[in-house]
Amino acid sequence: MSAQERSNILTRVEETRWGKRRLLSQLQVPKSTYYRWRARDLQGKQHSSRNNVRIPWNKLSSPEEGAVLAAASESPEWSSRQLSTWITDHLGLSVGKSTVYRLLKREGLVKPPDMQLLAGKEYQRKTSGPNQMWATNAWAGVTTTW
Repeated sequence: MSAQERSNILTRVEETRWGKRRLLSQLQVPKSTYYRWRARDLQGKQHSSRNNVRIPWNKLSSPEEGAVLAAASESPEWSSRQLSTWITDHLGLSVGKSTVYRLLKREGLVKPPDMQLLAGKEYQRKTSGPNQMWATNAWAGVTTTW
């Protein structure tokens, strides 16, 4: 089927107020095909109007980024999770903690972690055979063996 015929079918079905399914069955065009053509047509119109520049649907706009940075400058001691929660609750802007973290990292506002884990050179409790080590707790530096 030519592009002109597809365009005519799309126009004809879009202009129909009632009975799109019936019209599609009369034209012998499956619904899935019609909706695939329609999606391509809409996508083509969007690309031509934006000069083929794809903007992700979840990208923050400049004013939204400014609001996140302003909130971060007001409360520099807050983590990205706390900031994202506060922004969602008070500014009505839905932003995730990872997005806040990436934005703060890009601007150089990420504070280094307060705690530092130090690993020992060897286990405190030695094992004498295979499958004797049951668990290792890296946070407390404790190794449990059986």
